[in-house]
Amino acid sequence: MVQRKMNKRRFTSRLASALAVLLMLLTLAAGCGPGDELTDLGGEAPAASEAVPTMPAARFDQPTPVTDLEEASEADRQADEEEAAEEPDIAMGEFVYGNRCAECHGEGAAGTDQASTLVGLTLSENEFEDLIRTGGELGPDHLFGSTKISPDGLKAVYAYLISLE
Repeated sequence: MVQRKMNKRRFTSRLASALAVLLMLLTLAAGCGPGDELTDLGGEAPAASEAVPTMPAARFDQPTPVTDLEEASEADRQADEEEAAEEPDIAMGEFVYGNRCAECHGEGAAGTDQASTLVGLTLSENEFEDLIRTGGELGPDHLFGSTKISPDGLKAVYAYLISLE
């Protein structure tokens, strides 16, 4: 009985292999046929057909004209001057002050037991920026680099503090 099962397995395995080989041969034979165009009964080949493109032809649009660099730089300069002439954003300064300064200097810059009042600030904007960026005589507690407060944020805080007078 064991012998029959083994013979049956061998037969099934050989049959599966033979069918796989036969399937591959049929697939190869199908690819080697005469093609799409058959010759007519007279034995003449049909006339060569015109090639049909498989992709659309490339289209190139008109390039964008080059702008006058002098005009562009003049417009940029004017925009920069207008932006610089604008008043600093006091609301933004109050927000930045609340996030960076109010913990020690108190709400409204009134001062706390940790730090003095900033109401009536007498420093110029450059002196204020120097104090914040370098720490000045106050040391590293007041050191706020450009990653902690942006130049615009610093100007806004200064404008906010000046507005408290």
